[in-house]
Amino acid sequence: MKKTMIVASITLALLSGCTATQYGAGQSATVAETSSLVVSPNDNRQYKTLTLSNGIEVILVSDPEVEKSAAALSVGVGLLHDPMSQQGMAHYLEHMLFLGTERFPDTQGYKDFMSRNGGSHNAYTWLDITNYMFKVNNQAYDEALDRFSDFFKAPKLYPEYTEKEKSAVNAEWSMRRELDFFGQYKLSRSMMGTHPANRFLIGNLETLGDKPGSNLHQETVAFYNKYYSSNIMKLAMISNLPLSEMVEKAQRHFASIENKEIDKPEVDAALDFSKLGKKRIHYVPNEDVKTLKLDFTITNNRDEFAFKPNYFVTYLLSNEMQGSPAQVLKQKGWISELTGSASPDLYGNYGTLSVDIQLTDLGMQHREQAVAIVMQYIRLIKEQGIDAKYFKEIKTALANQFRFLERGDEFGYVSSLADSMQKYPLNNAINAPYYFADFNEQAVKDVLAQLNPERLRVWYISKQEPHDQQLHFYDGRYKVSDIPQQEIASWQAEPAPQLALPSVNRLLPEQFDIVTQGEASKTVNKIYQDNSVAVWQKTSDKYSEQPKGRLQVHINSPLTLDSVQVQVAAALWADLYAIDKAKLQTEAGVAGMGMRMSVNNGLLLTLSGFTDKQGVLLSQSLEGLKVQPTAKQLEQAIDRFVRDIQNQRQQFPFYQAFGRYQSLVRSGNFDEEVQIEAATKMTLDSFLEAQNALLNHHTVRIFGYGNYNKDFLAEVVKKVKGTLNKPAEHNDYVRAHFLQPQAKQTLVWQQDSETADVSIVDMFVHPQPGYPQKAAALILKSHLSSHLFNALRTEEQLAYAVGAVAQSIDEHSALGFYIQTPVLDVQSMQARFDRYRQEYAQALEALDEETFTQLKQAALLSLKEVPKNLAEESQPILSDWYRDNLAFDSKAKLIVATEQVTLADIQSYYQQSMLNADAARLNVQIRGKKFADKPFATLENEVKINSMTELYKKARFE
Repeated sequence: MKKTMIVASITLALLSGCTATQYGAGQSATVAETSSLVVSPNDNRQYKTLTLSNGIEVILVSDPEVEKSAAALSVGVGLLHDPMSQQGMAHYLEHMLFLGTERFPDTQGYKDFMSRNGGSHNAYTWLDITNYMFKVNNQAYDEALDRFSDFFKAPKLYPEYTEKEKSAVNAEWSMRRELDFFGQYKLSRSMMGTHPANRFLIGNLETLGDKPGSNLHQETVAFYNKYYSSNIMKLAMISNLPLSEMVEKAQRHFASIENKEIDKPEVDAALDFSKLGKKRIHYVPNEDVKTLKLDFTITNNRDEFAFKPNYFVTYLLSNEMQGSPAQVLKQKGWISELTGSASPDLYGNYGTLSVDIQLTDLGMQHREQAVAIVMQYIRLIKEQGIDAKYFKEIKTALANQFRFLERGDEFGYVSSLADSMQKYPLNNAINAPYYFADFNEQAVKDVLAQLNPERLRVWYISKQEPHDQQLHFYDGRYKVSDIPQQEIASWQAEPAPQLALPSVNRLLPEQFDIVTQGEASKTVNKIYQDNSVAVWQKTSDKYSEQPKGRLQVHINSPLTLDSVQVQVAAALWADLYAIDKAKLQTEAGVAGMGMRMSVNNGLLLTLSGFTDKQGVLLSQSLEGLKVQPTAKQLEQAIDRFVRDIQNQRQQFPFYQAFGRYQSLVRSGNFDEEVQIEAATKMTLDSFLEAQNALLNHHTVRIFGYGNYNKDFLAEVVKKVKGTLNKPAEHNDYVRAHFLQPQAKQTLVWQQDSETADVSIVDMFVHPQPGYPQKAAALILKSHLSSHLFNALRTEEQLAYAVGAVAQSIDEHSALGFYIQTPVLDVQSMQARFDRYRQEYAQALEALDEETFTQLKQAALLSLKEVPKNLAEESQPILSDWYRDNLAFDSKAKLIVATEQVTLADIQSYYQQSMLNADAARLNVQIRGKKFADKPFATLENEVKINSMTELYKKARFE
């Protein structure tokens, strides 16, 4: 691929009032210090870095192919800088900035503008950063920048919206208060004494508000005036415009943000490790897990990103090769998974390096010994593991990833750039995660020296833990105790003889050849079929120079749809296979490949990434495909399966509601109780019987998307046939059946939840199937969602998660609402939805042609966007493949239908669905503990469904 180098223009720099560096793609990443932005050789977009006259550092990306432009601006201040009198205020301020500015005072104006122009917008606040971002149709980019930049010049910060936005923040906290991660993170910080990390971060109605000596609005304005200074802001922009025009826009819209010449706020408080370390934390989670965690608090070493000491250590700790802690502990039957990870800034100037272990019941009885084995392995690394051969292996793997780095969505890209610019030198904002400049032995030793008892907290996390305290603001019970000195002494023993450092990775790619030259095709080709196997091939249209691919081997069987025993056995099979192949998966992951097996109308084996060694990976993946567990291993898999089902009840309530909705619209689903019963009754004999039944009653379909030629796919067929039993008879491809909507039938599912809030998903099915209806729903959803959000979230503050959704039910389309609310009970929330349907009808009737045209063009632009990477390009084709639409034309048909939609069509769609008393309807009601004494809602024409068995009796599926 050719690289273009563009010399910086002195005239342009003078006109823009900023310093500028401009260059093309493919800068080298081989030196520790770089004088220009390092870009992947695979990225042919044009980049420019700027520093505006007010101190804002800028990265501009010009990409003529993008249909939508995006921008993100980060401010180097966050949750650690809240006044203690108003904890959560930085987050609250983030919310307030969206509610109008001096030049654009309408509180809904920004959201409406984005909705009309195919836009999306968001923001997040973390410890030391607040990051704002948007994405919008290209032609609306200039006005979007104008509106967006005004956030940082003259926000209204309406005092009359204080109560509403406090409620929004409170609703966001309410969604998270039962999630175990947040409870454990709160407890971890609460042990840090006077360190700034020991505070409530997100904010709620208790911490945000007027108090003696502290007025929320006044302190918010003061916080904005103090910290929202251009010299601690970073800006990233991407557009189809030439760089010269982007420079002009950056200057015109952002150079006038005030520079208050402040120092970037930093946290430098020291921790007292005599009070923090050598602790055992017993934690009772909401989810039923059995977790052991070794949690080391380390000094923030993010400035050593080019030497990757944390990556080096966790790479060794996480390896699955023979002699690793993972393999030793699995061979004992104590664990199912072990991972090492590091977050060096989790507490500001401190972070964490942790080893997370998922235990079996047997492992629960040997937690002290498991900790000792990990600590002894750390000693082995200190003594023998600081070896340059691992540096070379890691550097090669990271360099390969960066060399062929794939693009992502513009929205996510500018967001990640604006975040990275706050953390790393400007010129390393893109390559920092992949840049391994040199083997710095001392940096590794410095990290390993901190993996000691004085900095260690050992977490025992399970439902059975003793507890004597309750968290404030989060649902979590715990007990903290000292680790006995005798136990600590056992960690100092010589490493067990079975422990060993990892051997060399055998799967790193050596060749990056494109093997499909001469076989490129714009169409999907069926290249092989016999009585039991069929193969499809598709080369990439856009990314044909990428030596990557996605290989699907689908062992399709009706038994996983028809039999709960086979479906459960398949899930256990996939779990046991993942554990058995963990070493292979880890090795492949390091080498830039993915490998996993999942349940999907049978079993689906997916390989992805670099194709050079995928043949080797496939061979090793197929070895032992038919797992042969011991009775104990099966028992442990059943335990994990049951807990996974039960833990779904701890998800966000609106996740639970959508999950239930999805199970109602397609066949092949079984009630949780039925699945649990089938699992608990599963014996080794019945498991093997179900496994054999699937292997004897299937058809195999293979799809190679990307860098696979016909010869390679022919070898895949041989390997698959050599592994699988030949079916006793020919089997046709099967897929799930879908719900057929019935007039005047409202299917209602009502469910109590172990979480606090209420959630509702309320979907109306259009009576006519077809792409014209799907297209109308797609356009209508955008306008409806914005209007609904403004009414129920911004104005009424009923929820943080609320919106409209359009979904296909096979050939039919459905449009509806969703919400998770901590404010209203089910009956009251449903009544509000029903009133809103009538209110929105008036707004839709008043919709003008100009706004409709904008909404339609936005939908079309989204459908026609150039895919950002190989996975995105393959998605619509593979989706049709699974649906058995071998014309592979679903997306094309939707585009044609969308082009033909009129304003009258979407108004008619709404009338025939959401205002049609005879329309088929699906309604899922999740009642949280907080509202357990309140009734569910009753709907007209309702048919209550209490089980999946009952559903299949009362509804029709085809």
